[in-house]
Amino acid sequence: MGGQHSFSGEFDGEFALGPDGLHAYTGRDVLRGLISGIDEALAAPRRSRDVGPCLIGCAPWMDDPELTGKLKQLAGACIVITKQRRATRDLEKLNELHQVNAEAPGLPIDAFSALCQLAPHVDGEPAVVGPYDRVGDVVLPTVRTLGFRQKDRRLVPLMHAKLALLGMLWWHDEDALGHVADVVGFRAHRLWVSSANFTSSSRRSLEHGFWTADPELVEGYQDFLLKLVAASEGLDGEDEPRPQLLPLEYDDTAMAEAMSEMTWDASDEDEDY
Repeated sequence: MGGQHSFSGEFDGEFALGPDGLHAYTGRDVLRGLISGIDEALAAPRRSRDVGPCLIGCAPWMDDPELTGKLKQLAGACIVITKQRRATRDLEKLNELHQVNAEAPGLPIDAFSALCQLAPHVDGEPAVVGPYDRVGDVVLPTVRTLGFRQKDRRLVPLMHAKLALLGMLWWHDEDALGHVADVVGFRAHRLWVSSANFTSSSRRSLEHGFWTADPELVEGYQDFLLKLVAASEGLDGEDEPRPQLLPLEYDDTAMAEAMSEMTWDASDEDEDY
């Protein structure tokens, strides 16, 4: 591995987990397990209204080129990482992730009920929605940050979990009431749990990782990951936590006025009806 120190292959292992075809990985290069799962999702048959695979994940840091290349092939993706320092080398690494954001699809938040009532803040205040404003259509960049930025020798809490939830974005032309609408959603399939960062250097370390389709784990970690996304910031966020997404506020007065303009008296109806 390029002349750098690495453990021997005696610790490497891969084994099946139950009858679902999912696997666990130990030793070096467990990141290959995450890549393999993404490849399987990209190659899997789709239902008629499936848009494509989508991944939501988190890790302290990400720089593995194979992984970032796979994210660009997905229909949606969002990885939340911990904030980095502002030293020259750290800013150079951020430039690489800015390029990922320019080329990867991002995450449509209206596909998730936990996110669809959020929107980017306006000068630090919640966005106000009137009767004729369109809600939704917000697509977050693929790589986001969370938490505190270390500025000196004092340690700060980290976004330290390494997880990836893989599923399918789908589309429908009717809403829950049967009205014509463009509706998107997300159907979770499997969860990746690992000790390994999403970095090239993690491939030389002794790590573990596995896929699971356990419904309770998938549901519970989906809730956790969406909370991370909701609290996330851009790559150049503030040193202290300052989420860019806030709950929408509705202009109740304008809504009521619009509703009153839509009412009519029965005597106004055409006599032919």
